[in-house]
Amino acid sequence: MVKKRAFVAVLVMFVFSLMFAVCVEPAMAAGKSNYPSKPIKWIVMWQAGGGGDTASRIYTKYLEQILGQKIVVENITGGGGSIGYAAAKNARPDGYTLVVVQGDLPKYKPMNLAPLDISDFDVIGSFCYQSPVLVAQSKSHWNTAMDFAEEAKKNPDKMTMGVSDLGGSHHQPLLLWMDQAGFSAKAIAHDGSPAMNAAILGGHVDVVSSYIRPAIPYVNDGVLKFIGYFGSERHPDFPDVPTFKELGYDIVWEIPYGIGGPKGLPEDVKKILEEANKKVWEIPEFRAELEKLGQSVYKKDSAAYTEHLYKMQENITKALSLMQSK
Repeated sequence: MVKKRAFVAVLVMFVFSLMFAVCVEPAMAAGKSNYPSKPIKWIVMWQAGGGGDTASRIYTKYLEQILGQKIVVENITGGGGSIGYAAAKNARPDGYTLVVVQGDLPKYKPMNLAPLDISDFDVIGSFCYQSPVLVAQSKSHWNTAMDFAEEAKKNPDKMTMGVSDLGGSHHQPLLLWMDQAGFSAKAIAHDGSPAMNAAILGGHVDVVSSYIRPAIPYVNDGVLKFIGYFGSERHPDFPDVPTFKELGYDIVWEIPYGIGGPKGLPEDVKKILEEANKKVWEIPEFRAELEKLGQSVYKKDSAAYTEHLYKMQENITKALSLMQSK
């Protein structure tokens, strides 16, 4: 009798384990294939209307069409962008909190601004970028950045260059350029593009490092001109403007925007997001909206974009060392 009861007990446990496996395995598979099954929060660390916010809202509009779920953009500002990044870093790594991974993320570690680093995030890929451009008055005799550098060599610390902030994304490539070209000029900070435009138009600075879009009206009116572009290739709307690389300088400065999440995202979630990101790249309307902002589609997958961010971190570290040595 005892043996019979034991056999029955074992049989019951065996049947139960089979039923459990049959129920659980499909559920687990469904969990993977169902991502995303609810709205996603997208963190932007800058105010609404800025470059990161505008690019994010354009991008997420198309990304949510592919994922089939609403993506809610949330602006978490303060601390020079660090508060928004920290909120994303500390979120649950389940794919339902994403963050725009910008070209400013590499700055925190070398500048010792906040306990943030590229390694704190799972980088999914990039989706767009814009590069600074060197702007001069049309009546100036500098047709390229090389012309300006040659004159600056003859007049050490006499020439002036407008930037948005000292040590920032517009100033850093200029530091690398001055080092490679062998000249020294004064960098003057301004509170954003309108102030830089006013400075160059008024002749208060010789050149400014800006983005293309803010200067386009003045270039079209014939009062300003572009004399050098920090992108890897010439800008499609201004094919006559040479890149700094073409002029013989080993400098490519692309300010990228990408998608990421807190470290530890499930592999299936990362795969779904990577595939969705690549689909957004190919949407003609997405490309057209970016071009209106002076931006371009940036096609880098997880590995390539992560590598690019670390390369930016190296360049930022070098630019800061040059700044401190002056």
